[in-house]
Amino acid sequence: MPGFAGMLARPAAPTAHVSVARLVLAGLAGEDGDCGALARQADLSACVLAGDSDRVPAGCLSRLWRLGLAGTNDPCLGVKAASQWRFGRLHLMDYLFVAAATLAEAITGLVRYSALLNTAANEVRLSDATVSYQVRSGDPDVDAVASQFALGVVLSLARHAVGREVRPLRLRLVSAAPSRYRELADRFGVHRIEFGAERSTMTLAAADLSLPLPGADAPLAAVLRAHAVGVIAAQAAASTWADGLRQFIAAHLADDGLSLPAAARRLALSPRSLQRRLQEEGTTWREILDTARRDRAAVLLPGGLSRTAVAARLGFSDARALRGALRRWGVG
Repeated sequence: MPGFAGMLARPAAPTAHVSVARLVLAGLAGEDGDCGALARQADLSACVLAGDSDRVPAGCLSRLWRLGLAGTNDPCLGVKAASQWRFGRLHLMDYLFVAAATLAEAITGLVRYSALLNTAANEVRLSDATVSYQVRSGDPDVDAVASQFALGVVLSLARHAVGREVRPLRLRLVSAAPSRYRELADRFGVHRIEFGAERSTMTLAAADLSLPLPGADAPLAAVLRAHAVGVIAAQAAASTWADGLRQFIAAHLADDGLSLPAAARRLALSPRSLQRRLQEEGTTWREILDTARRDRAAVLLPGGLSRTAVAARLGFSDARALRGALRRWGVG
């Protein structure tokens, strides 16, 4: 197929777990807001509000934050959005966190498996007692608010896991100092905030990091870590938008509703955005669908199924359409 070798060489488009998108949506929309309308403005499909295992383009999160910033100059926008977190909203990551032995181990796990939440090239680490979470989207304003949000979520996780208040010793943020930041300090529970930092960080007390977690469960933690490794490996395997589309087509080849719009909804894109991304990767919807049908036909035809049955499994309208495709593929 034209462009196939070059397409495989392209790096993976960064994605975020749908739960992160939902959390940001909830935080920006507020209790009475319209999450659906905000999602559509950010080029996110309705599946963001429904599925629990989908991933969305990381760029959609940036668009969400940009929309949120356009409506307010609130210096607490990120941490307010983070306050919408409740246990279980981040799925596997939440359970990994609370099953750890200590708070330090929990945050170390969050750093190690951060790709569960977002595969973008963000800076996420724990050094001594300082948690760094700096989003690197290329938009300084988005990076500032999204990093504040990320640190707010980490702090919410820590407080839940420990079962009591955890107050950072120091907070560093990349944003410029606002005229007033008392509420920001109160929300983080910190007395010392430095603005204009190189990266967003939060320093915790060593005594807090060493606290044993009430929900610690070593056997469960081992199972969850193994599962996290598998999930991240599976994410890496879908290295391009075209690969994600191939997976969708392979799973729905015989469905009556298989179409470019349906695939775009599944991938949390508009049809036009999906077409544009495929074009950038040197392919098209039609090429990928045709190749998927050809490869499946090569498996089904030798198995003794009738042409009518094979046509149905390949999503063709009838055996005649299958015969036309076979001639085009050079198959008997």
